[in-house]
Amino acid sequence: MNQVQPGDSPGGAGPSRSARLTPPPASILWGVAIVIMTLLVYLSRELVLLLFLSAALAYLLSPLVRMAESLVIRRELAVTGLFITLVVTLLLAAYFLVPRLRAEVSTLYRTSSSLTERLDEAIDAIQKEITTDYPAARRMFPEREARYDKLNAFIEHQAANFPNLVGHLATIVLAGVLIPFFTYFLLRDSHRMIQFLMDRLPAAQIETSVAVWCGIDRIIGRYLRGLAIDGMVIGTAAALGLWVLGVNYPLLLGAFSGLANVVPFLGPILGGGVAMLTALIQFKSLAPLGKVLMLYLAIKLLDDVVVQPMTIGHSVHLHPPLLIASVIVGEHAFGLIGMIVAVPAVTVLQEMIKLILERRRYRAGLSDAHSRKGVGVQPFVC
Repeated sequence: MNQVQPGDSPGGAGPSRSARLTPPPASILWGVAIVIMTLLVYLSRELVLLLFLSAALAYLLSPLVRMAESLVIRRELAVTGLFITLVVTLLLAAYFLVPRLRAEVSTLYRTSSSLTERLDEAIDAIQKEITTDYPAARRMFPEREARYDKLNAFIEHQAANFPNLVGHLATIVLAGVLIPFFTYFLLRDSHRMIQFLMDRLPAAQIETSVAVWCGIDRIIGRYLRGLAIDGMVIGTAAALGLWVLGVNYPLLLGAFSGLANVVPFLGPILGGGVAMLTALIQFKSLAPLGKVLMLYLAIKLLDDVVVQPMTIGHSVHLHPPLLIASVIVGEHAFGLIGMIVAVPAVTVLQEMIKLILERRRYRAGLSDAHSRKGVGVQPFVC
């Protein structure tokens, strides 16, 4: 008599249907999910960028909302009052700063048509200053005609991209409207969103999810707020230093330096390079270039020794290869804005993964804590 083997159907027709439909390993499912999510993020990258900037702004403002809630003020009222206060503050700042910025932009626009000639004259003056003291250095400089042709070609290439620049400006204006809109609702309804997600998690995952979310909220919030404070300090220091040195457009250059400082290593080089180029065109001498260089070196030293340890700390940083890769990918996807946003975005993702792995190790340590004597497992503190 034939016996029914394990895995055979009662009718002897071979393996059962459940055995034939064995689900794939979890690692494959996770890999497919990551690929699909990456593709969706890339296809909707502009919306993702707006949401990321909105979330970052919400993190910056969340301590003020919590402070208002501690005074028994409803969250909706606190968020609305905060936004009204911000609008009034921005209007006051615009009243005092916009005329100065408008004058700098108007001056820059008027002189942009002669930028090639002025830059060429400045290079000639620097070259003459160097070769007067060091005649042997004459061989290191290209001929004036060849250099002028290259400058003209570069300016013409940038002018050809002017329609793209206008498109970017329209995108920036749209972002200026949508980011405050998204930020308002993220601040007002974030606790409801979190509660909605927690209510739909399995009971066994709630503790881990709450602990990980507390860690993300603490570490990432501190990082983003520290990054914003760091940029404002660097931008203010650069603007004041350039104003003292008499360099043109101190407000524009200071704002650019503070914004570019978000990108480690490359940001200070970009800010100092643009400031030195402006000083070169304005003064046509090496001495002001040296002063601007010393100013940015001093700002960088102040940032590394004082500002960053107080605002960001030393624990949240990217490994150099990952940092460079994130900058390259961000520039490819979003241009200059992508370079600035890529490093904070990847840092946030890195800290999220680190917190999840630490929590999993903690839970694994709890399971065999009784078998290990003298080994204490520290709980995850929210």
